[in-house]
Amino acid sequence: MSDFLLSNLPMALWIGGGILLILAEFLIPGTFVAFLGTAGILTGALVYFFAISIGWQLGIWAILSTVLIYAGSQTIRKFFPAQSERAVPENDQIGRLVPVVKDVLVERKGGRVLFQGVEWDAISKTNRIPQGSKARILSRDNLTFLVEPLKLPED
Repeated sequence: MSDFLLSNLPMALWIGGGILLILAEFLIPGTFVAFLGTAGILTGALVYFFAISIGWQLGIWAILSTVLIYAGSQTIRKFFPAQSERAVPENDQIGRLVPVVKDVLVERKGGRVLFQGVEWDAISKTNRIPQGSKARILSRDNLTFLVEPLKLPED
């Protein structure tokens, strides 16, 4: 190892760890890991310029992480509103007909329906509804629709 890295090992660890956390963002859903990594890089930069004990380094990292997560999440929400914020108003989906994308099972998760261009989990209380058929939405429990098979009028 070079003399520069050995003499600045805490800085190298903070910056290296920060870069690894930012890269881990590609594997871990959400955005907070990148903020933790950014706080690590900033802490490493401070350690390079100032002789700071490990306790203070951890405290600085924790404070920077908290500030970045809060400020960053507020900024990101402005540009990318959450699905729940754009979600259908409560009960507006009741009675709507939807295509079944994956077989809907009786009182078991695993089925999927397509509603407003988004696939949703779906369950049925009465009958299995095969893929490719239509279903009627009866209610919604969080991100799962309760559906019934569409009964076509008899000729």
